[in-house]
Amino acid sequence: MIIVMKKCVLVFLFGWMAAMAVAQVPQFSSRNFEGWIYNNPFYLLNQGNILGNKIVLYKTSTGQDFLLTSPQFDCKKGQTLEMDVTWILDQWKSEQFVASKVALTAALLDEAGTAVDSVTFTPTSVTKSINHVLLSIRVPRVINGARLRFASWRADVNSCGAVRQIDMVSSMYGDVNLDNEVSVADVNAIIDIILAAGTSDDAIMQRADVNRDGEVSLADINEVIDVIVG
Repeated sequence: MIIVMKKCVLVFLFGWMAAMAVAQVPQFSSRNFEGWIYNNPFYLLNQGNILGNKIVLYKTSTGQDFLLTSPQFDCKKGQTLEMDVTWILDQWKSEQFVASKVALTAALLDEAGTAVDSVTFTPTSVTKSINHVLLSIRVPRVINGARLRFASWRADVNSCGAVRQIDMVSSMYGDVNLDNEVSVADVNAIIDIILAAGTSDDAIMQRADVNRDGEVSLADINEVIDVIVG
């Protein structure tokens, strides 16, 4: 009843909102790696090594972390960066492979190179070599330029993953339906998910979990309302 009443009130009060521009986020794939930095001195960041699964992220026996860092891009407070990472696990059938070590982390770096926020995906099990890892990170404060750094801090050579492709889009905090505005439509999208007890689309579920507490609930509706009225 509360959800329905809140939905009706929002429909009445917020019929429209002006669209807001979002930052251009760099892409990384076997076709486009310009401006990216891979700190492994033994492999160049080129198409052959990407397709050959040589762009691996892990910690060496000497403690060096192989990392992948994006070019700098414009970033605004209130944006959410969403990443779909194609993660190739060549060693997944090895007896020494440990799924929990393949914890892919994306960190948002400010202009000084300091991590201001990060998100980590840790699989509980791995049943195939090619995986799509969905990561989402919110810009926590105003920064003029940012980079994304990808790492697999827990992995060793036997549990490493190779980055094949990273597709990224930026949206606004609370923009569940990705229409470049936060409005009653996003509230309705969350309500629909709650009433349907979820959706099979993991990306939508991540966006609908606006406050990142692991569930889609009335709290997420309140977050979106705060964005609209604030």
